[in-house]
Amino acid sequence: MNMNKMHTNHQLDPHDGLVLRNAAGRTVTCVSGSVWLTMEGDIRDVVLAPGDSFAVDRHGLTILAAQQPSVVRVSAENRPRTWWDRAVDYLDQAHWPGGIQPGRKWRYYSYGERTR
Repeated sequence: MNMNKMHTNHQLDPHDGLVLRNAAGRTVTCVSGSVWLTMEGDIRDVVLAPGDSFAVDRHGLTILAAQQPSVVRVSAENRPRTWWDRAVDYLDQAHWPGGIQPGRKWRYYSYGERTR
């Protein structure tokens, strides 16, 4: 997979896999579902549940396998997060289409109604 993008989301069906090459410095986050992660030359096996993250710490192959329908996010290389990065992440998750959560009740207020 080409790792030039800032963040990439991948949807995996059950028993599907994703191979990352030379992903050292990237962070893999499980957005939904459950994902098994293993790295070439490493004896660790990691299972990520929703909200869990893992920082890949070596080059070579990193293999992700979905145990159920899952969405994973692969970030760019780890770097210090600025206030701008945190603000964009918050807005992306809370207000844009990716942040729409099932069961969230939307209500529109007229001017001054909300402050009462």
